[in-house]
Amino acid sequence: MLLFSKMSRLSQEPKTVIGWAHGVLAIVGAFGLAYLCGTSLSALLWGDMAERIFPSMFLFPLLVCGFGFWLLFSKNLLHVTLKIVLMALLNACIIAFV
Repeated sequence: MLLFSKMSRLSQEPKTVIGWAHGVLAIVGAFGLAYLCGTSLSALLWGDMAERIFPSMFLFPLLVCGFGFWLLFSKNLLHVTLKIVLMALLNACIIAFV
């Protein structure tokens, strides 16, 4: 019941508030996902620490931009949140099993 009351409250919000929430969530999610992808990439590579971190440092800005656009073109906040959670779980599995 609480979920439906929150959904009805959000349906009456002005579009600017929803846009700000979508944008902020996409920005924070893009940085978080880029960090997790860089960490999982470093876990997959072999060698000393400098060789493992070097590709992640160069890919981080590209990953942030890519994830940012991917999240911003989602239809609603639920899709943004789902994409962030699923990608975070995928990266956590890669880090855990390597």
